[in-house]
Amino acid sequence: MGLRATPYTVTVAESARPLARALQLVAHWPKAMLVMLDGSENLVDVRALLSSSPETRFVFIVPQMPPRAALARVVREHGGVILSRSDAPIVVVATLVASLAETPAAGRPSGAL
Repeated sequence: MGLRATPYTVTVAESARPLARALQLVAHWPKAMLVMLDGSENLVDVRALLSSSPETRFVFIVPQMPPRAALARVVREHGGVILSRSDAPIVVVATLVASLAETPAAGRPSGAL
């Protein structure tokens, strides 16, 4: 689905296992990914997702703030952002746009097929 008046293509995938699905989708080298967490995620899985596509800007939505300290540390180390499920949609969109603006070269690496 395209966003009106933007060059971005948006893929929406709702899954019972969001990290597993995100790991599948990240193989397409998205510029950004918004991942809704339920609070029971394994930190190893979060780290694997973040490491699998270092050029992708990740925004994680957690059920409540503050997030677990270990999760916050891993996400911050990889340049990601954590927001609360209770944040207004405009905050989520603005954060996503700001993340993309900070990295003009984000997305598919030049050598990837």
